[in-house]
Parts: sequence; C-alpha cells; structure tokens
Amino acid sequence: MAKSSLTLEQFKSLCNFDSKTGKWVQKSGKAYIDALSTIFNLVNKNDKPFTVEDIKQQPTKEKFKFAGVKDYTYICDLSVSPLEITNTSRKNEKIIASNFTEKGKKIFDKSNGISYMLTCAVGNQEYIIKIGQTRTPFSKRLQSYNCGVVNNWRTASTTNVKMLQSMVTSRQVFKLYICDCSADQYSITWHGVKSINFASPKSLAIEDIMVKEFIKQFNKKPLANIQANATEN
Repeated sequence: MAKSSLTLEQFKSLCNFDSKTGKWVQKSGKAYIDALSTIFNLVNKNDKPFTVEDIKQQPTKEKFKFAGVKDYTYICDLSVSPLEITNTSRKNEKIIASNFTEKGKKIFDKSNGISYMLTCAVGNQEYIIKIGQTRTPFSKRLQSYNCGVVNNWRTASTTNVKMLQSMVTSRQVFKLYICDCSADQYSITWHGVKSINFASPKSLAIEDIMVKEFIKQFNKKPLANIQANATEN
C-alpha cells in the first residue's frame, strides 16, 4: 500500500465494504462526515465538508444578476472517483473532468489566466459553489484540488481539502465555467531581451469583482470560497 498518514483501520472506517468487488469504498453524506469526525477535528466550519443540503442553501446561478456572469462559458463536468482500498493497495479519491464542450478541452488544458465558477445542479436548480481564479490552466488547478485527499488532511491546503472532500461527501456532479483571459497575456522587454508570456492579472481582478458583487447581492461568499481574501487561491 502507498505511504500514508492514516492507518489501514482508519481508512476502512471511512469506507463501506463492497462484497462484490472485495474493496473498501469511501462513504458519502452524513455517514462520511460522522466517520471523519472520529479521526479529525471538524469544529471549524472550514474543515467540515459541505453536503447536498448545504449546496441547496446557496444562491443559484440564475439569481446572480451581475452582468459578468454572462462572460463565463461552460467547459465540462467535474465528478469524484472515491477512495478504494484493499489490504494491499489504495486508489486515492480524485476529481475527474468529463463531458468537455468542443472548445472546452483546449481552454481547460492551455489557457493561462482564467477566472472560474463552479456550480452544482440539484434537481432543476443550479447552485453557485465557488468563484476563483488561476494564473495557470485549470488542469493544473485541478491537480492542486486533487492533493486534498483524506490522507493529506493535515498537510494539504485547507481549500484543496475542503473542495475534494466536499465532492466526496456530496457525490454531486459540478459544472465548470471559465472566463478566459488568456488573450490578455503580456511579455516584458528588458535590456533588449523579451521575456516569456505571462498571464494577465485580469483574472485576479475579475475574481475580486465577482466575489464582491456576489457578497453585495447575497451578503455572503460562495460556499467554497473559504479563503480570507478573494484572490487567495
């Protein structure tokens, strides 16, 4: 089994045994949070994964009336593959991107400097979960989110743990929307030598404005925006 900070018995306590496959598969919902609470301190709300019930308490994309929402384009779906273990191996939980639009995969993999919005459709409502930004392509941001496995609970960033473990808990499909600022890349010439292209700070500004407008309208941040400042990702 891969190196871990949890014992095999702790891993098993977070899972249900599937007799058909002979594997232990990560729990979901309240059962998963209850199991987590026996290993980790979940008193701080930033440490506690959010549930489907929490998602349904959030503002919907339809109700967010700020004009900037229209500049975000749907890219793909994000879903979670749960932790699976046997007595000799472990496959960590992981967020997986799928159902890309025709142009979505290129933006996902290549666009430097993007603001993104994550939503979750429950029933016929699409709830806003997070507004963020990254100077690198979202594919690299997703790699960071996937560092938030339960085995890294004490070492990974709070944001990464919150995002991945909440997807494990809710087992919902999230929708990724991107406002692509890659056309605004720039370079600097110094002593006659031109630098590489850098991502524009426009994505930082867009995230900052979007979060401020969200708070202005709803008197709270999006559910997964747990960082102190809008531009801390």
